Amino acid sequence: MERFLLSEGVSRVILKPEDAEHFEPVAFTDAAGTFLTMTGFSCTERPVYRLEPEAGEGNVRQTANGEVVVFDDGKRRMVRMSHSAEIRFACGEGEILTGLGQQEDGIFDYARREERLYQHNMKIAIPFLLSSAGWGLLIEAGCAMRYRGEGNGFVFTLDAVEAVSCVVIRAENCGAVLRKLAELVGKPVLLPKWAFGYIQSKERYKTAAELIETAKEFRRRGLGLDCIVLDWCSWREGCWGDKTPDPERFPDVRGLVDELHGMNVHFMVSVWPNTASGDDCEAFLKAGKFLPGSRIYDAFDPEARDLYWEQCRRYWVNGGADALWTDSNEPITDPDWCGDTRRDEDERMRLLTEASALRMDPERMNDYGAEHLRGLYEHWRKDDPNRRPVLLARSGGLNSGSLGAILWSGDVAARWDVLKKQVTEAIRTACSGICWWTLDIGAFFVGQKEQWFWRGDYPEGVKDPGYRELYIRWFQFGAMLPVFRSHGTDTPREPWQFGDEGSTEYECIRDMIALRYRLLPYLYSTAAQACRTGLPMIRAMLTAFPESPELYGADDQYMLGDALLVKPVTRALKDGGDETEVLLPPGGWYDLFTKEYIEGGQTIRVSTPLDRFPVYIRAGSILPTAEAAECAADVPVPARELCVFGGADGSLALYDDAGDGYEPGILIPMRYEEAGSVLHLDRMRGELPEPVEITVHYFRPDGSRNSRTVRYDGNEQKIRIQN
Repeated sequence: MERFLLSEGVSRVILKPEDAEHFEPVAFTDAAGTFLTMTGFSCTERPVYRLEPEAGEGNVRQTANGEVVVFDDGKRRMVRMSHSAEIRFACGEGEILTGLGQQEDGIFDYARREERLYQHNMKIAIPFLLSSAGWGLLIEAGCAMRYRGEGNGFVFTLDAVEAVSCVVIRAENCGAVLRKLAELVGKPVLLPKWAFGYIQSKERYKTAAELIETAKEFRRRGLGLDCIVLDWCSWREGCWGDKTPDPERFPDVRGLVDELHGMNVHFMVSVWPNTASGDDCEAFLKAGKFLPGSRIYDAFDPEARDLYWEQCRRYWVNGGADALWTDSNEPITDPDWCGDTRRDEDERMRLLTEASALRMDPERMNDYGAEHLRGLYEHWRKDDPNRRPVLLARSGGLNSGSLGAILWSGDVAARWDVLKKQVTEAIRTACSGICWWTLDIGAFFVGQKEQWFWRGDYPEGVKDPGYRELYIRWFQFGAMLPVFRSHGTDTPREPWQFGDEGSTEYECIRDMIALRYRLLPYLYSTAAQACRTGLPMIRAMLTAFPESPELYGADDQYMLGDALLVKPVTRALKDGGDETEVLLPPGGWYDLFTKEYIEGGQTIRVSTPLDRFPVYIRAGSILPTAEAAECAADVPVPARELCVFGGADGSLALYDDAGDGYEPGILIPMRYEEAGSVLHLDRMRGELPEPVEITVHYFRPDGSRNSRTVRYDGNEQKIRIQN
């Protein structure tokens, strides 16, 4: 056994199979004593097999992930021996144990629960555990795993390892643990500003003309839009997964992108790691760069990553595409994604891990998505150095944020219970160290699918008032996530499909898009803060309020940055959704919509008609905002409005830049002092071409408010803002 101190409070233990024979407990301590103990370690030899399929072209089968080439299993050849391993730990009774990535079932506290960690549609396996006691544990292995909580301890079972590396992080609180984790695995890189605007997607826009007309309709209606997405099947008929666009439907990629850019609309295109036929498929066959027994490219092979990038670049990136949607990058999910009955969870894991282990090294099975993203990011940075990469992915690792990757929760179903679980998944994914995360607003599956057990409750889609209500609540939640994106199948997703202008549903959607753009200066500053510190934009109560243990178990509300408390509505109006309970942390809070002041440290019931959901602003916050905008490019640099909420001291680092590229931006540190109601604008870091006028709106707990406009030239300035 080897033990290393990586930095203050961060240590690594490496265990080898021979260590199991004479293992002794390993205690992790600090000034207060032992906080975690490794109590057991065992290893068992296991063979590693590789599939050698029979010669032939394989058979194309239609699956939930499109057309997949399927081979007979053929012969299995043992290539070497590896080890399965079990590691046992003891921790304090009563600690909340969270993290483990994004899963399906909305579990927040794993102290007495189980989880299966393997990459799958709706599962992003992150082997990191965060304790409410202020420590974190990272298992540095790329294999499939199982976790089992036992109350005062837990067990990790690893499928295939040569050695086991465990990193233990100790800090003063959970937020500090996440910051140290980011130092270890890589801090997120800042996405371009447009990626924080509204992204319109659906399955699917079929032609360039349809994409352009949809963008024009957004502009005609004055609805905010920053990106439109081309989902799968951009290729020619019969050429599944090919990166060559269909010349009849997409005859001029550069012309398409230029027209969208002329409306300040960016373009994202879906690309897949598997092909069934076509030129790209032939190129990989000729190079021998597919995983065995598949038509999935080998993302572990640098030469295969080179070839894959060339195919993506040839038409789409060279044509000006602003983002790549790297769908199905697990990439093997089909063994259990079929039939009308959901299998037992152990059977699901067995089917998938066995199929994957025959095609890729089982020791790195969970790393495929991360390697796929790394190849795309590194090539993009090299070949297109003036634009920040944006990669939307269904799978990835702890380093995803450092690769410009936005992870999303996969093909979820349109049900109220799923929406509720998604809120918890968002919070827990952030507790796993993932910064850029989003979901399919309104869910992917809306109706009933005969061939799959993933089903929504609304076969009539937008025609059903029940689905329209669910969509509004999902939309409100999505507007308060790092990335704001609608997507799904079965029914249209454009705002005007939910009702005519003036209808309740249409106005709700319009107002939420408008709110997103009004908050964009705050969101962009919060994103930049995440990149500087490593602390994700979404913060669980145990992360944001370490001094309030009574809040730690709250798994249905979160802080979005330092200022905003968000509580999504996850019940239908008829089931009690017209009122929502909010647990307000200690201190003062302002309703975002009414600016009413409420004293915290209590649970309140809030009226939540369809056009309202609970969002509260922490007293002392400085909230930079924008006037009405239809895209990120309309938002001035820097923000021209500052909303200051009295009742406590507060601070903000206002960040802004050109919105893309790598030219230095500007950072304006700000402090609000409650004593005297003074706002300090410190000397700006960066350059301001000319002085700007900034309007400060000041809100007081007694309901009074006032505004004043000041001229700011980048130098230190003190503003008295009281009446």
